[in-house]
Amino acid sequence: MKTKGSGKTKIVVAAAAGNFVEWYDFAIYGYFSPVLAKNFFPDSDGLTGLLATLAIFGAAFVLRPVGAVVFGHLGDKRGRRWVLSVVILTMAGATTLIGALPSYASAGFLAPLALTVLRLVQGLSAGGEFGGAASLLFEHAPSRRRGLFGSAQAASIAVALAVSAGLGTALTSWMSHDFLYSDGWRIPFLLGLPLGIGGWYIRRHVEETPSFTAMQEKGEVADSPVKDVFRGHWRMIVAGTAAIVSWTAGGYVTLQFLPTFFDGVLGRELSEGLTASLVGLTAYAAFIVLGGWLSDRFARWKVMMVGAAGLAVLAVPCYQLLIHGGALGIGIGVVLFAAFLGLTAGPTPAMLSELTPGNVRNSYLSIVYSIANAAFGGFAPYIVTALIDSSGNQLSPAFYLIGLEALAVAGLAGIAVHVRNRARRPEGRPTRGAGAGSGADSGSGADSGSGAGADGGPGPSAGPDGGPGASAGAGVGA
Repeated sequence: MKTKGSGKTKIVVAAAAGNFVEWYDFAIYGYFSPVLAKNFFPDSDGLTGLLATLAIFGAAFVLRPVGAVVFGHLGDKRGRRWVLSVVILTMAGATTLIGALPSYASAGFLAPLALTVLRLVQGLSAGGEFGGAASLLFEHAPSRRRGLFGSAQAASIAVALAVSAGLGTALTSWMSHDFLYSDGWRIPFLLGLPLGIGGWYIRRHVEETPSFTAMQEKGEVADSPVKDVFRGHWRMIVAGTAAIVSWTAGGYVTLQFLPTFFDGVLGRELSEGLTASLVGLTAYAAFIVLGGWLSDRFARWKVMMVGAAGLAVLAVPCYQLLIHGGALGIGIGVVLFAAFLGLTAGPTPAMLSELTPGNVRNSYLSIVYSIANAAFGGFAPYIVTALIDSSGNQLSPAFYLIGLEALAVAGLAGIAVHVRNRARRPEGRPTRGAGAGSGADSGSGADSGSGAGADGGPGPSAGPDGGPGASAGAGVGA
């Protein structure tokens, strides 16, 4: 049974609202890293304390693959809605406890130890969020609007980051310096509790996806989805991971890094970096939706390729604007970053969702996203700060970003080859790895997506009602 009308709106709200809470909780740590460094590593000088705080920020990403395996498995076994309800409560609880932690002055080494443990719990939770939310949106979406629906997941992350930056801007502007560094920093963390409860309530009142329900009824739920992903789809794990570092790590090196860059590197006020981040992230959310919309009309990998190439070309000029520009120059720099990041982020949930069948989709999405973040994103602020510290070159983040985009282009090229080969297979021919969807699967077969792809052939996958799948998708069609 298809989800209709207000039901689809409710699904988008549930996925986006819950995702917003997850990423608000996760990101607020990054924005307040300079303040946390003073509270939990007070004996460290200069960039040393900041590096220690950023190392803990990155440590949370180490547990993301673990969370991806655990929650991805549960999402493919017990359902998308169930796992999303669990991860949001886990994240909210850890965030609230961070806000209640004693400082180093009160508890000594136990304070940074407890901070590390809670960040690891946050990382575990974050590892299960993306796969569940992206699967929920994709499997409820109309076949020709999967890119647009999927962009709600990525856009809600940007909105959460923007709200975090906006709240940080307001707090740092309203509070005195002494109060901010003593107890004022706790406020955004303690807000995680009511936000988490609200997000959990919304998610508990949405329907499970038609695709997953049909798989349950037909006995097509995978017994070992994680094992099946690594055994049958390892090539798409490699290609997908590389393809999305443009978004996952690129965001950390650009818009999310600005508060740390301005305060800890350039020696400016923290509020300046937060304001710049707020402007960029607000624009970013809009460009993400544009990217998703475009991917319903053109090949998703092509839209993402434009975004990755643009970021590589503009990396040095935009960082020059951030370092030497005035308010206008900084604004231009962050909006340019936002525009091309949006083109890489918007199509990503739908593109990845179309690469594997529905009975392992949650696991695949979670694993790819968490590996990309753990390997390239989580430690990106630490890496670029360390590079600046060791080389003295404030353009180091730009060079790291160029390397990321080169990797993303290679991954997207691999996906393009895979998609072209899949589209050329005779209809009905058995496929290996990605592209073999079940009848209950919402268009996960070869080149399912929205609209006709450049190759024009119909996709062999069955739709959610057991009928013909969508045409070879503009989303993944070459």
